[in-house]
Amino acid sequence: CGAVAAIGKLHPLPNGGTWVVLSMALAWGSDTGGYFAGRAFGKHKLYAKISPKKTIEGAIGGLAAVTGFALAIRFLWLPELSVVEAIVLALTAGAIGQAGDLCVSVIKRSTGVKDSGFIIPGHGGLLDRIDALMFTATVTLLFTHWVMRLESTVPLLWQ
Repeated sequence: CGAVAAIGKLHPLPNGGTWVVLSMALAWGSDTGGYFAGRAFGKHKLYAKISPKKTIEGAIGGLAAVTGFALAIRFLWLPELSVVEAIVLALTAGAIGQAGDLCVSVIKRSTGVKDSGFIIPGHGGLLDRIDALMFTATVTLLFTHWVMRLESTVPLLWQ
């Protein structure tokens, strides 16, 4: 619900489609980068009780991956976003996206559920694919509003 609302408010912005793609890259790039970095270098558990396979090295790899994705998108399609802004957004949204993933893991563990569904086989369910996106899309929306000062045709709740 949060991801859909944030994406719905990002899309009407100038270059809105690119902001939506960026928020998705921040979520899924962190998952992918974290997975591969964790598999290659992971030795130290991040939060073993919550998510036993996640490692500190994977979390760092995820942040490195999203920084790379954000810079690539900045240079290709968002020249109005400075390099520093791209890095700040990537690290902030990447870290909060990882926290969102852990929040969903806490909910699943507390209810005794391993996978959140069967819609996407092999990926733990639909919620596991969008858990970080719920957070990264919201961070991206707030960033575009507060830092970039972009105005959406769809008003924010507090306006």
